[in-house]
Amino acid sequence: MNNDGLMKVHVSLPNHWMIGGESMWAEPLGSNIYRLENVPFFSYSLNFKDEVEAKPDEDGILEIEKVVKRSGNSTLRIIFDKKVTREQQEKYIKIIRELDCSLERWDNTYLAINVRASACYTSVLNRLDQWNEQDIIALETCEEQMPGIF
Repeated sequence: MNNDGLMKVHVSLPNHWMIGGESMWAEPLGSNIYRLENVPFFSYSLNFKDEVEAKPDEDGILEIEKVVKRSGNSTLRIIFDKKVTREQQEKYIKIIRELDCSLERWDNTYLAINVRASACYTSVLNRLDQWNEQDIIALETCEEQMPGIF
C-alpha cells in the first residue's frame, strides 16, 4: 500500500505480444473489490475507475479476476510518430484534454488516454482518426478483444 491508501493490482496478459502482465494502482473498497486509479497501458476491457475483483495469488500478488462495475470511461492508446517532437506532441495533448480526456505517458511516444464518461467518445475518436490518417499518431482502441481475457 502506498501513502495514498492505494494498492497494486495485477492483470495477467498471456496473449500480449510484449509483456506478460500489467500492474495498476487501485483503491481498496472491501470484499476483494478495487477501483482502478490508472489508465491501463496494455490491458483490454479495463478502464480508469472500473471496479474489479482481485484476489491474492500464491505469491500474494493481487490478481484481477473480473470487472464488477464499469466506470463508463473508455481507454484509447496512441503512439506518436517519431518525427513528432515532444514539443509538438504538447499541441495534440492539449486538444485531447480539451475533449474531456486525461492521459498517462508510458515513454516519449506512447500514451494511454482516458475518455471520461462525460466526454463524447465519437468526437475524440474522430479527431484521433484524423491524426492517424495524417501519420501523426498510431491509434488503438481498447475494448474487449476476446471474452473473459484482458
